[in-house]
Amino acid sequence: MIKRLIIGGVFAATLAGLPGLSLAGDIANIQPLGFSADGKVFGFQEFGIKEESGNVPYSNTYFVDTDSGQYIEGTPFRTELTDKDANLSKARRQNLTAARSQMDKYDLLTNPGLIAAFNPPTELGSPTKTIRYTTLATDGPPKSPYTLSLGEMPVPTSKDCTALDKRVIGFSLQMIEKEGAPNRQAARQATTVPAERICSVEYRIGGAMVYQPEGANPVHIALVLAFDAARNGRWIAVPVHP
Repeated sequence: MIKRLIIGGVFAATLAGLPGLSLAGDIANIQPLGFSADGKVFGFQEFGIKEESGNVPYSNTYFVDTDSGQYIEGTPFRTELTDKDANLSKARRQNLTAARSQMDKYDLLTNPGLIAAFNPPTELGSPTKTIRYTTLATDGPPKSPYTLSLGEMPVPTSKDCTALDKRVIGFSLQMIEKEGAPNRQAARQATTVPAERICSVEYRIGGAMVYQPEGANPVHIALVLAFDAARNGRWIAVPVHP
């Protein structure tokens, strides 16, 4: 059973911000938890400090159906701490404790998958709309590479976003290279975005993960960073099936 639409998020890296932009918010850290053995579920934790809310530590754990891109029923698990002794470690621990039953149910820690590429905004001069990677962690020339391309497009503005002075947008994702050959597969297109990303004004392609289930087709996860008008950055994990 599916709870609600998502297109979903990925590793522990402290992302300080985008060069050349005026920042007022925070950019979340994100940590993959792994895949179910059949590749049908991907889990990740997203965490950070909400500075605009008075330095509130938060942590959210998501479980994504990789066929539909939706949240698994009963998830995500969300934690925000406002008590006097609150800190990020406490928020993360409480959040992972709440999510532990789902982590064990899908045996996520047994199947970590491969971090095939990572393109954080702290890496100067890196492209923001494309990422190229291979599915095997080997040395030497790239073998059978894949390239994902991110596009932005206007979407209807929700009433929750009407006060913004910036245009609300969605995104499209296309696999333009598949196993080293040109490709025009529409990997995923978002004409609406998840509720927690509904007021996004910019996107960046931030990475890719790959998992190969035994006896089944590989699962790719595109990591997309969404920014709201206050420059808060949050991750979306987009399942891709080449």
